Amino acid sequence: MSSVVLTLIAPSELKEGLVAAMLAYPPTAAAGFIAREVEGYGHNVDFDSILEQVRGHTLAVEIVVALSEAEARGLLDALADELPGRGIAWRMIAASGGVL
Repeated sequence: MSSVVLTLIAPSELKEGLVAAMLAYPPTAAAGFIAREVEGYGHNVDFDSILEQVRGHTLAVEIVVALSEAEARGLLDALADELPGRGIAWRMIAASGGVL
């Protein structure tokens, strides 16, 4: 079973819903995860307000979790069912690690 790091980037107003969904999914609740506010930059950023356009960045939430690949894909399926079409971007990379 391969381990991955799954990173989710979503509009900041989805933070509470994403955290609740991840805590309701037993593998992510058991693994624990990090959620933090971030600023999104780039040519393809969707600005939610005039203020964001003036600042030149949008506010978002980044959530990072390490899971097995099967658990990560299960989480993505669960989030797609619970929060469809909400602009949640994700990336998954292979990982190795431990505790010192």
